[in-house]
Amino acid sequence: MDKTISGLSALISAAFLFSATAHASDGHPQIIKQVTDRGLKVVSSFKSVDGMTGYVLDSNGSPVTLYVTRNGEHAFVGTLIDENGTNLSAPKVQELFIDAKNREAWSKLENSHWIQDGDPNAETVVYAFVDPNCPYCHRFRTAALRWINEGKVQIRHIVVGVLASDSVAKASTILGSNKPHGAYIKNFETFRSGGIVPVHEAWERGKAQVEANNRLMSDLGVSATPGIYYKDGNGNVRMRLGLPPESELNRIMNP
Repeated sequence: MDKTISGLSALISAAFLFSATAHASDGHPQIIKQVTDRGLKVVSSFKSVDGMTGYVLDSNGSPVTLYVTRNGEHAFVGTLIDENGTNLSAPKVQELFIDAKNREAWSKLENSHWIQDGDPNAETVVYAFVDPNCPYCHRFRTAALRWINEGKVQIRHIVVGVLASDSVAKASTILGSNKPHGAYIKNFETFRSGGIVPVHEAWERGKAQVEANNRLMSDLGVSATPGIYYKDGNGNVRMRLGLPPESELNRIMNP
């Protein structure tokens, strides 16, 4: 958060100096317009301490918190803490920005081009953006195999092509195969010797699906593979970039 705030300091400096008690047509204090005019978007608002109103803003996919004083004349951006040093902003960012964003992502993942891996009736569902050339994706499935084989988890691999010059060709061959799961397993089993060999006909059939998966990965801001989405024990959607350590993997597979 601190890094984000520092990068935005010049952008929102006018908000600190602006004074107004009027309210815009959308119901927000006029001072909020000083920020939204500079490209930030209001995600949600909430009641905060001392009569202030807090706002969670979206800055190019990153959350920013802003607090407006009771009279609406002043605002400040940053992390609000109490006298014990407790971060009061973080729970609101989690609830109103991260959790909401992840719930929206889950519905998009369901409609993406994925390969079923494991029992389709398994209660635990995990989505993973994977690249055919990604060693950490290979290690992730290797680590998850015992849960897959026990029928406890189904992993839905969203195959992308982002890492190497032949990633799109390999990914397209997998998704365009007559048996995508078999092609995925072939790439998995031959990974250390170069993986699946692209086949032109399958490549042509699967290319559009890979391109759609690549766009989804970019739109969701997933910057690494494996990009893992799962639900915790309370049903909240969580996202994890990269290969999880064993303790975290246990939580993902046993929510």
